[in-house]
Amino acid sequence: MLAILLACRSDKPEDRIRKAFESCRAALEDGDAAAAVGPLDAAFRGPEGMDKGGARLFLLGLLRQDKVGVTVLRNDLTVRGNEAFQEVDLLITGRQGGLLPRDATRRSFGLRWRKAGDDWRILEIQER
Repeated sequence: MLAILLACRSDKPEDRIRKAFESCRAALEDGDAAAAVGPLDAAFRGPEGMDKGGARLFLLGLLRQDKVGVTVLRNDLTVRGNEAFQEVDLLITGRQGGLLPRDATRRSFGLRWRKAGDDWRILEIQER
């Protein structure tokens, strides 16, 4: 049984990054801003110079107003040594207590990841 579990485990960088990204996406849908910014590097920079603390505050404000849904439409990933580049297209929905989304927006982002020890951290996010 242990051999089967070890065979299913993947240490490939692509799998680790995709898993970290999915955790981020799920945290947003769960309304957990702290978990959503967990993979951000201490040196993180986002749109308009946003840092990790600013990203957390932004998400706290957003998640306080709306229940957010995030559907991944495209997720392309390239790993080069200790850096990785991810291009994602997302459908982001928001609703305020109702059953149906109040609005939906398609957004595209470029993410730059950096390996830090055994983990991969998001160093930069830019809207495309």
